[in-house]
Amino acid sequence: MTFWTSPAAPLVILIVGWLVIRGIKHRLRRHWPAQVVTWDLMTPLLIICSLLLIPAGAGRWLPWLVMGWMVLGMGVAIVQAIRRHELLYPVFFKTFWRLTDVYWVVGFSLCFLLTIS
Repeated sequence: MTFWTSPAAPLVILIVGWLVIRGIKHRLRRHWPAQVVTWDLMTPLLIICSLLLIPAGAGRWLPWLVMGWMVLGMGVAIVQAIRRHELLYPVFFKTFWRLTDVYWVVGFSLCFLLTIS
């Protein structure tokens, strides 16, 4: 039972999640949407695993990560509105979600490093 409360548990969850998503993608080759990459489906797992690290010491920085994520969304909306003079939801969401992928990989890494240090 101590394994699931340790910092290694989120890593196991991410690895198993990655393998399951890749397996499903391989199994549904023809029916898998071409625009969806594995990282797009890993983002919710990264957020959940960051939340699992709260009791181990990441709770101090996680609210700041969530606020930064909110600022990222507002920034993407403002930049797209200024550049294109319109805000189209499909374009906004794809750009926002791809930046979210990178943001939460860095955020989870930060939470994990704070937990093990």
